[in-house]
Amino acid sequence: MADIPMQGDTITIESAARDGCNLLNDLCLMTEGSKPQFLPTATLSQEFGLELIESMIANHADTVASHPEHVNILRLRLMPLLIRIISEPANFPATVRAMRVLPIIFGSLLNVLATECEMALSLLNHLLDPDAAASWKRTLCMEVFRNLYAEPLLIRSIYAHFDEQDGQKNIIADNMATLVRIIAEKPSLVGLGQQSSIPLPSQIKDSSGEQLALQADSVAGSIGIGIVTKSLSAPGLSSQWSIMRVPCLEQLDKLEPPSIPSTYIYSLALSCLNSFSDGLARFILPFTMAADPRSRRKQHTVSDLDDAEDGDLTQDLGFLTNGRREVNSKIQSSQYPKLPVNPLSLIDHVLYSQICTSAQMIDTCWPALLAACSTFFKAALDSEHYHSLVRSFQKFTQVAGLLRLSTPRDAFLTTLGKNAVPPAVIPTHTAAVSSTTSLDKKQAQRRTSGIQAGESNYGSSLKRPLETPQQSTELGATKINIRNLLCLRALLNLAIALGPVLEGAWSIILETLQQADLVITQMNFHRRQKSGNTMTKPERLMDSGDVNEFEAEITAVETAAARMLESSCDLPKSAFLKMVTSFSKLLRDIQEDSHITADGPQDAAVSSIPGFHSHRRSSSVFIGISSPALEQRRNAFVLENLSRLAELNLPRLLQNEPGESGWTVITDIFLSVIGRQALVEDLRLHAAGAISNLVQATGTSAIPIDRKDEVRRQGLDTLEKVIDALYNSDDSENKAIQSCETEIHRLSLEALRSALEQYGNTLVLGWDCVFTIIGSVFVMPNVVDGKDTTAVVGSKLPSDVRARPSRLLRSSFGSLQLVCSDFLSVVPQSSIPILLRAVHSFCAQKQDFNISLTSTTLFWNLSDHIWQGTQESSQCSDGNNSGDGLTVATDRGKLLEEKSKTELWLTLLNALVETTTDSRVDIRHSALHTLFRVLHSSGATLNPRKWMTYLELVVSRMLSANESEYQVIDSRHQTDQASVRQNWNESAILMLDGVARLWEQHLKSIISCSSFADLWEELMAQFQAFIDRRALDVSTSVFSTMTRILTEVGNVKESFTVSIKSAWEIWQNSNPVEHKDISFQSRNDNQSALMAYLQLLKAMYAFIEDDIDLNKVQLILDQLRVCAEGLGSNIYYKDMDTMTPVQTKILEIVSSVRVNVLGTSAAIIDTVAFFANMAHERDVDNTKRGGLTYVAMSKAAMDLLGKFILDNIHDQDLCHSSAISRAIGTLATSARLKYQWHSTGKEPLIWKKATTISVDILNAFLPTFREISSEGKLDTSFWKEVLALFDGIVSAECNTPMASQDISMDQDFDIAAFGDIRDLLNTFLGLDYISDQVRRTYAETIFRNSIVHEPHPDDLAEPGHDLLDGLISIHIGRTQDLPPSPRAKLSYVLLDELFDLVAMHDSSIERVKMAQAAAPFLILRAGVVLKAYILDQPLRGLMPQPISQKREMLYILDKLINLDSEPTAILDTPGVNSEHKKHLHRLYSLIVKALRAARRDERMQEALTSIIEAVGEDFDVYDKYHRD
Repeated sequence: MADIPMQGDTITIESAARDGCNLLNDLCLMTEGSKPQFLPTATLSQEFGLELIESMIANHADTVASHPEHVNILRLRLMPLLIRIISEPANFPATVRAMRVLPIIFGSLLNVLATECEMALSLLNHLLDPDAAASWKRTLCMEVFRNLYAEPLLIRSIYAHFDEQDGQKNIIADNMATLVRIIAEKPSLVGLGQQSSIPLPSQIKDSSGEQLALQADSVAGSIGIGIVTKSLSAPGLSSQWSIMRVPCLEQLDKLEPPSIPSTYIYSLALSCLNSFSDGLARFILPFTMAADPRSRRKQHTVSDLDDAEDGDLTQDLGFLTNGRREVNSKIQSSQYPKLPVNPLSLIDHVLYSQICTSAQMIDTCWPALLAACSTFFKAALDSEHYHSLVRSFQKFTQVAGLLRLSTPRDAFLTTLGKNAVPPAVIPTHTAAVSSTTSLDKKQAQRRTSGIQAGESNYGSSLKRPLETPQQSTELGATKINIRNLLCLRALLNLAIALGPVLEGAWSIILETLQQADLVITQMNFHRRQKSGNTMTKPERLMDSGDVNEFEAEITAVETAAARMLESSCDLPKSAFLKMVTSFSKLLRDIQEDSHITADGPQDAAVSSIPGFHSHRRSSSVFIGISSPALEQRRNAFVLENLSRLAELNLPRLLQNEPGESGWTVITDIFLSVIGRQALVEDLRLHAAGAISNLVQATGTSAIPIDRKDEVRRQGLDTLEKVIDALYNSDDSENKAIQSCETEIHRLSLEALRSALEQYGNTLVLGWDCVFTIIGSVFVMPNVVDGKDTTAVVGSKLPSDVRARPSRLLRSSFGSLQLVCSDFLSVVPQSSIPILLRAVHSFCAQKQDFNISLTSTTLFWNLSDHIWQGTQESSQCSDGNNSGDGLTVATDRGKLLEEKSKTELWLTLLNALVETTTDSRVDIRHSALHTLFRVLHSSGATLNPRKWMTYLELVVSRMLSANESEYQVIDSRHQTDQASVRQNWNESAILMLDGVARLWEQHLKSIISCSSFADLWEELMAQFQAFIDRRALDVSTSVFSTMTRILTEVGNVKESFTVSIKSAWEIWQNSNPVEHKDISFQSRNDNQSALMAYLQLLKAMYAFIEDDIDLNKVQLILDQLRVCAEGLGSNIYYKDMDTMTPVQTKILEIVSSVRVNVLGTSAAIIDTVAFFANMAHERDVDNTKRGGLTYVAMSKAAMDLLGKFILDNIHDQDLCHSSAISRAIGTLATSARLKYQWHSTGKEPLIWKKATTISVDILNAFLPTFREISSEGKLDTSFWKEVLALFDGIVSAECNTPMASQDISMDQDFDIAAFGDIRDLLNTFLGLDYISDQVRRTYAETIFRNSIVHEPHPDDLAEPGHDLLDGLISIHIGRTQDLPPSPRAKLSYVLLDELFDLVAMHDSSIERVKMAQAAAPFLILRAGVVLKAYILDQPLRGLMPQPISQKREMLYILDKLINLDSEPTAILDTPGVNSEHKKHLHRLYSLIVKALRAARRDERMQEALTSIIEAVGEDFDVYDKYHRD
């Protein structure tokens, strides 16, 4: 053991330790040149001694530190030696070796040699001054400090021992200040300029792409452009000449200082800065992730700047969004990462003191570090140095941010931003942008058309460059380059890493990004403008690879920007709000209109820094810049990235309250843009598209259940605010809606539709917003404050519902259809009135016909929904009969609800009623169909009281409204009034048909109404109003409606207590014959109207037949006559063989009239006779025009006439009336004119029908009349009609064109008819009360029609002369052959009848009178034939008499011979006594003359001779009587 003195004290050590101590002491002595005290005398060079000391301390530092005696020797011997060697101008070898020992001592023995280390470190800092030491010694000092900074723990220890201690020197701070001075002492050596460049010494050829790119930067218009140094020969910093291959500290073999590059010391300074930043980052960063292991995976760190991602450079779009990658936007957890741990808050951590030391060191050194880095940022550095600079700058900024040191953080961010977009770049580009004009209108239109075609990404329209046909002024040489992009990428990476703690510093990053967007966009624009020009020589240096490098860097920046936005998903709530607010502060020209302020207070710490200005570049850079194009690009940047931010953070926005999630801030920004009409349309469209996307995102199924309804409500409310921002602004009311606003409106409507498609079936809140948005397409709003102020019973829309453009209508209507078809079940009752109003408005608008037409059908769905709810409420109310108080209150509430739904239903019906007055016919008709469909579907469940209400307020109002519109046609329409009237008539027809169906299906409920009588009278009055239009189609519908109602009433006749008088008055005063067919005026086809009119009579007759009188019967018959006469023709229907329906119905009604009233039968017979004669009353020209012939009707009427008379033949009143006489006269007319009309029809012909019926009537009537008549007399008028009938039977005009081809058959028919009435007539005409004139007429008719050959006119007596005077006249005979009568057979029959009338029968008075009447005509008949023979035969000479004439003459001569006439039928001839041959005596002279003329005709002579002989016999008797 040995005692060793040490600093005034003595310590005891072991012998071995003492030896070691002595050895170390001798080594130090020999090194400084003294004699050793322990070792034998020896010589040791200083260099070798230093090397031995270095080796010993380096290898046994712990041993030395553990022995105070060793430390004491170092303090007393070594440290003074080292300081002396370093401070004195010693040789290079000793200085190098001394410098090598110091770092070892600093690292191992700082705690025990603090004072000595302080002196050494201070000396090193001092030697770094330019005037303090030689350059090589300064270099050695810098290499020492470089080694020190490479040891972060050592640096912290040094700072803790000295800088932090009061009274101690600031070693680290002073060193940083020294570095700043070193870097700035010779600017030319580092190539200091306005911004960083590549060092390009003339003797060195650097072929790197970046060098070539920067070399080309000096030429305007190139791609990668930067500021070069003032002298191209300036060396700058480069790994090729600014770094020694072997550091000076390692050159132990050198006796003289080596050649040191002039920029080597600057490279060492940069290395110190890099090591310092890297050491801080390595120590601090792990503490920020220690608290939450899960957050370790999400914590962002500064990425390696060399790892640039590939991407395509878009040439004409904003660079920040065109390379953006899509991220998965699926819903994440609502728990967002917390703020990164502040290491200063880890008080209990074992390294807390070092953490505090690091923070203090940063706070102290950051100004110097910032100044040093700022100088390097403007120096000429190669890529390696520049990347290391940016990397260290990044790390220091990140550490400051994580330690919540806002002042250094903001200062470094601002510096990095200025280097990303240098201030020198902005003015030039700003001038270029400012000189441009607004977007070309055609391009704007193309963008709008692209949007209409379905572009969903509205950001694409924002990314177009500020193009203009006017060229800007020539750009300056200062432009952005690759290194600027590198700084920008570093800034973005810092934003990613520090996002949660950036707070207001977001403005620095985002504004820098905004300026970069503006500059690069403009660069691309001008590069395209010059792409067609010949490249200058420097530009040719940029081969395709160099261009690709620049573009790749831009792509990397784009990627970083996208990642920055994506990282917002991991931001805590407060940090996200800060980011969003920072975005909002970048907006220009709308901040004064928005509650979002752009000017926030600057950070006080930053503002207080000497020479440091706010990151908002305003004072000098933006003076005079107010170009609209520039502001557009800036605002476009904000909107595009803000919308992307919202897209990425949808989970956050949807899962939290809008105020704390950022929803309110983001949407308010977009709304401010939308409401600013001064902004260009692209910006406003983008804002609208962003809001639409947000609203559509509210339909995701992953939103928490408790937030789902509120989130959807806030989305719909935002859409409503969009529309309010469009049309509620001050300047929107004074001008027409622009296409931009229309498109924004359309986007909102499409977003609403998309939202409804997603969650309409589950929507609970926000229906008032839905209908407000839907109704926003109308200029006059239907909704005020979410309530429909006009949806009440009886309310009406304005007469002209003005809608916005059609594409808005279609978009809005799509949502309305969705609601009405799929989501009515979830629409609250309070919103139904607004919905009804919206549907009604779509019906009433005039811009889109299809929408109006479809809207009417939506009422059907609404009705089902409302009525179903009403029924359910009613059933619940009926089923709950409990009597407790709670139940009573519940029932009262249900009754109120039912009442409300009933009012809603009535409102719906009234809306349909209003739609039935629409000016468009198809809309009216669709509304009518829907209205009646609604009433029918629910009518079965309506009680009488409700039916009364709906009939009064709906049906009656509907009919009155139609009539009112019809009455004002003349005043509203100056032209085409007929067409308009027809359209309204068609609507009236649909109404009437619907009314009829209502009454048919629900009559029992309707007639049970308490005020049914009033309803009935009002209905009849409305029917009368429709008939007063005098339009056939309307009248037809009215009659049909009344018929259907009365027919149905007939089934419940016992319950129908209302008078039918009003209906009867309508019928009797409304014959449609006088009405017009508006649509078919040329045809005048009123058959449908008449048919309906007659059917109404038939239906009504059931109600009046019990108390019918003759006046009503006569009125009915008269109207039937009017109907028959006024029946219009139908070119598609001929009534020659088949009656028209109207004609059939007329006869049907006539046959059904009751005859129990006196005079009814006669009236009916007269009417039927009138119908039977109508075929002959029609004008011939009318038939030629294609009118009705009434042939079939006349035939049917004849059948009906005959049947009616025969059925009522025993009616004395009928028999004593003249009705039968008139009927026979009518039939006689038809029989007489058999060959004189144009239309006859099929068999039996009308004259045959008339003949048959009349014969049947006579055969039945005359005997019956004799039986029932007391007097048995028929007046002369009757017999005149009978004789007319007889004449019609036996006569015929065979020479007319219409004569039948088969006259023989007609002749046989007439012969048979004559045979049927021959005996009857002969019997009754012989009665004594019959005048002789009647019988004479009868005989004359027989005479006239018995003539076979037409006699000479002179042979017949003229009127007023004696009948036989013509027989004595003389005229010239005829030789031509006279044709026999076409009806010769009938003539012979009548000739026989004539002989028979004169012939002797029973000598009764009747027979005698008939013989007396016929005898003259018999004599004339025979005399005409004889006289013709007498005069004609001589003229013929040898020609024989025509056969037919000869046969007739022989037939007559034979009949004369055989005739035994009635003795008293012919007056006696003077001197002749003959009883039955008096007729021969009257013809004797003619017979004698005829005999002379027949001298050549033996047969004729024989016949004539026979007559003479017969006459002679009478003379013999006469002579004998006188002889006796």
